[in-house]
Amino acid sequence: MASEEPFRKLFAGGSVVFVGEMFGLGISFLSALVIGRLLGPEGYGAISLGAAALATVSTVVLLGMHTGVGRYLPRYDDPERRRGVLVSAFQLVLPLSVLSGIGLIVLAEPIAARAFGDPSVVPVLRVFGLAMPFASVEKLSIGGIQGTKRTVPKVLVENVTAHVTRLVLAVIVLRLGYSAAGVAWAYVVGHAAAAGLGTYYLHRDTPLFTRVAAAPMHRELLAFSAPLIVSAIMVKILADIDTFLLGYFVSTADVGVYNVLYPLATMLTVVLASFGFLFVPILSELHAEGDVGEMAHVYRLVTKWIFMASLPIFVVIALFPELLIRYTFGPQYTEGALALSVLAVGFFVHAVVGPNYKTLTAMGHTRLIMLDNAGAAGLNVALNVVLIPRYSYLGAAVATVISYLLLNVAYSVQLYTRSGIHPFSTSLLRPATAAVVAIGGIYALVTSLVTVTLPVFLVLFALFLAIHAVVTLRFGGIEREEIVLVLDLEERLGVDLGPAKTLAKRLL
Repeated sequence: MASEEPFRKLFAGGSVVFVGEMFGLGISFLSALVIGRLLGPEGYGAISLGAAALATVSTVVLLGMHTGVGRYLPRYDDPERRRGVLVSAFQLVLPLSVLSGIGLIVLAEPIAARAFGDPSVVPVLRVFGLAMPFASVEKLSIGGIQGTKRTVPKVLVENVTAHVTRLVLAVIVLRLGYSAAGVAWAYVVGHAAAAGLGTYYLHRDTPLFTRVAAAPMHRELLAFSAPLIVSAIMVKILADIDTFLLGYFVSTADVGVYNVLYPLATMLTVVLASFGFLFVPILSELHAEGDVGEMAHVYRLVTKWIFMASLPIFVVIALFPELLIRYTFGPQYTEGALALSVLAVGFFVHAVVGPNYKTLTAMGHTRLIMLDNAGAAGLNVALNVVLIPRYSYLGAAVATVISYLLLNVAYSVQLYTRSGIHPFSTSLLRPATAAVVAIGGIYALVTSLVTVTLPVFLVLFALFLAIHAVVTLRFGGIEREEIVLVLDLEERLGVDLGPAKTLAKRLL
């Protein structure tokens, strides 16, 4: 593999996924906005509990197979092995997903009564139970698409079909006057549509539906994915236990407020997700070739890209939380502004060092990941139990941030001790330090002199973007790979970037 080829693939594929992630994030945000405003905190809290239950249970029954499929498909060339990977994964997951869906439907009443003390959640949980098999097929198909290293199908399945279907149906259902249970059906149909499209792409791009004999891969997949099962459960505990415990200790309305804050904060992970989709198969190939030096270079470059692209999002969420909430979900949710700032710090750090988890996965250290996730999940549960009864969603935010920070410390230390790979480079640290100091200083000065209204915010944000661009160029944030990619982009698009390149050259 040519030295520049991984960066071309990551940039091209990452750009496609980034556009898709941004589109999906926008549609998902719009869905949450519509549902949150029209149902209010209590109704939106019920939907959040149902969605969290679906996400948690479907993660368990996936058995880590979607990650295993994404890792093993690019490692095999013969159709028997490739089909065996897919067939074995579906044989293991589908029966469990059907049974778990039935279980959620049957146990909805005792779960709602004993765990949340809110009978209105019962019909919502039952509807979400019907979505379980579709959600599993959707995730498995995305794992198969990842194994083929195709980004457009992934975007269409996960970011377009599921989100657009959900939004359109949610609007229709709410306009017809239905309650939270009616909105839950929009989620079911969204997952079903995405599962159908994902299955089509597996039929088109993989040997899943051919008559080639499938080499059994159950043992290999389970050996790789078994630790990921525990890891996935622990990750869902990190992501969703605060939702469940807010419902248990406080109220469904507090769940609604927190689940307005949480999606806003997770916007900071969109760039990580964009590059992460191709990060594992590309690093898996480099690891198989024993090219640790190239792995380290790819890791540091992607870390820098994630930081540079995520910083403007972090500035908006962390520094202007009340303004952001007021002009999106409405003033009824603004009491969660401080909790949103806290969450933003945690997710920004998680996004920047996030490739550590992907790199450990590509290197096959799934058992290590399992132990790290188990420790972080246990800590998160303990902190939530202590903090939520006293501080509600602010306590949940603090628990989440502490857990994610310590988890990423563990990942990064273990990655470095095993491979020497770390995220730090001069091209990251110098412009990052300059940008943070400059932006922080201007923010402190302006907020001490005037009240930040929407027009003031827009001017400040434009200024922050300009500072970010200038210090990135001036303090060495641009490397040879970026220059090559810009020239390649100029050639592909057939446009003349001469004036922009002249300005950049003066600042470099």
